[in-house]
Amino acid sequence: MSPAGSSTSLSEADHRSEGRPGGVALPAHRQAGASRRGVLGAAGLLGLSGCGFRPLYAPGGVAAGQPELVQELAAVRVGPVFDRTGQLLRRNLQRRLEDTQPGTAARYQLNVTYVPGVEVLGYRQDGTISRIRYTFTGAWDLATIGVPPQPIARSTIPYRAIDSFNIPDLQFFSGDSARDAMEARAMEQMAEEITRQLALTFRRRQQTASAG
Repeated sequence: MSPAGSSTSLSEADHRSEGRPGGVALPAHRQAGASRRGVLGAAGLLGLSGCGFRPLYAPGGVAAGQPELVQELAAVRVGPVFDRTGQLLRRNLQRRLEDTQPGTAARYQLNVTYVPGVEVLGYRQDGTISRIRYTFTGAWDLATIGVPPQPIARSTIPYRAIDSFNIPDLQFFSGDSARDAMEARAMEQMAEEITRQLALTFRRRQQTASAG
């Protein structure tokens, strides 16, 4: 068994993986490989850095060298996302949006939803669960701030952040810590991809306006 509290993570944007059977115990020699497999699909995901947050305007970022695009992103306000994990997602999004240019007037409202799913990857000989994989499926929609709000765009393909962790035998605090770390990584991944999709949406709007 892998070390207590260890985990792996990956992400996908392909909804075609739905319907995969869950709750199936895997042989010990396959558990490590199973927790690392994923499918990168039609959304064209960028590689996610293991160190976490990357400013969009940094070299290589989606908004690099485009101050107008950065300003549009900074005008986005993130609506409420409930429960502890949702608050992690909301804060990660705020860091990438309004916090990049404090004081920017609010012009857009971003609403985000996500649904968690759980799959058992392994059991111990006594039948207790030894490893779990979480799949967080997220979606978003963007509208203007006004009465009535005008819809701008929404996600077309659900984005999935996938992560797994071990449940140490009789080490409950270690198990809780591993789960908390897993949730933090997954919400970081989801916020990164949602922000990337928003940047592409604003870029297309700017290109359309220029062409018109």
